[in-house]
Amino acid sequence: MKITSTLYTGLLLCLLPIQLLFAQDLSLRKGAAVDSLPVSDSISESFAMYLPSNYSDDKKWPIVIVFDPEGRGINSARLFSQAANEQGYLIAASNNISEKDSLVSNLEIASRLLEKVLLNFPIDEKRVYSAGLGEGALVASALPIIYPKIKGVLAVEEVWINKEFLAQKNKKQIIIGFAAFKSDSYNNFRESFNIFKILDYKNFIYNYDDEGNWPSAKLISHGLGTFTLQAMLDGDQPRDSDMIDRLYEAELATAESWRRQLNFYKAYELLELMRDKYKYFDKKDEIRDLQKEIRRETIYKEQRAENNSAKIKERNLRFEYYYSIEEDLTSKSFENIGWWAQQYKEIDSIKNSKIVAESEVGYRLEDYLQSYTKDRFQELKQEKAGIDRLILVSILRTIFDKENPEAYFSIISLSAQDGDYYTALLYLEDLLKTGYEDLEQLYDIPGTLDLKLSPEFNELLKKYLGESKYYNIPSDN
Repeated sequence: MKITSTLYTGLLLCLLPIQLLFAQDLSLRKGAAVDSLPVSDSISESFAMYLPSNYSDDKKWPIVIVFDPEGRGINSARLFSQAANEQGYLIAASNNISEKDSLVSNLEIASRLLEKVLLNFPIDEKRVYSAGLGEGALVASALPIIYPKIKGVLAVEEVWINKEFLAQKNKKQIIIGFAAFKSDSYNNFRESFNIFKILDYKNFIYNYDDEGNWPSAKLISHGLGTFTLQAMLDGDQPRDSDMIDRLYEAELATAESWRRQLNFYKAYELLELMRDKYKYFDKKDEIRDLQKEIRRETIYKEQRAENNSAKIKERNLRFEYYYSIEEDLTSKSFENIGWWAQQYKEIDSIKNSKIVAESEVGYRLEDYLQSYTKDRFQELKQEKAGIDRLILVSILRTIFDKENPEAYFSIISLSAQDGDYYTALLYLEDLLKTGYEDLEQLYDIPGTLDLKLSPEFNELLKKYLGESKYYNIPSDN
């Protein structure tokens, strides 16, 4: 992907002496996140800012630019604030990144924010970092295209990869990843980090549980701690033995808490990451001894075997589902809908497994089927595929994601345009049974003019919502 911008030239102005009028005029509070700071007088973009409690403008500070896919700047700034205060970072979090916008559009927004903070705060240009969740992580990991001096990226669930660009860049950049156990992106995300390893980038990848959300403040602190330690190794920050010990003990406490919860496999994986992370800080032998203790545990051996078995099961089922979906779409096999409903019940039972690794596979498979059929619908629509294939993939989407109205709308619209009012009304009722209540949206489904004027359509709305726009039919209730 090629992105053109004149911003980098503007950013070079940060090397010139400037007055920090912005920070002073706003009287930003130390030790508190402040929201709705304007990026520019001419546009409506804004951001949240966090300054450590010991902030002063007579020294240069490292900064993390944070991108949330829903533009929740103040929430993101607060999430990062504890680690930022303890380790001495400024945090600037955009309010305008959106998962609905293109990467290029989001990068333009990110660039304007980056320029703003570099020109108005005393930033250590050797320690500029970016962080993001989901779509925001794509922005964070692509931002070095525009500002190559970014020293590190913290990416949650997603990461932007361009081998050509990465191969040309300074390998001193460090990449921190957080992979959600229950997300379909988990395996691809980890594979992306293998590319960083092949290209000789310093990279560390953490696992966490809460799919679609930021990791906990504690895990965020571990991630920022990696930047802090690397800055000491690179000579960009004075070596601080007290800080090293605090970061180490905090991370060790996380591994110990997992061990006490009998999550021996996860504790061992975290120690493995720490072993690489702290190898230049005289901690390697201690970590190796802790790993030896865990390896002696019978539960660890069982969990390791369960994880290996779960990986094989997941790989086989993903292949089977992919092949079966494509075969059914090609042959327009509506008769296999019942089989898919049964498969989804089996996935539900996998999610409820007492074996943690297997349960996580269930969640990833569910996410995979939801994501794949959603993307496949868009592809078929762009290809102008026949109405049968579009309806079939939409029906599959209602099986895999019963609460999402989008697929129901597609079936109702397509069936109505095809004159199949029976199917349209059937899925309208199924949608209403999920608790959907937006009356205006139901009357605004494309291609349903004749259908929404029919007594049957209005009778269903009257039955489930207590009102309809046409035909004042008394409710049976």
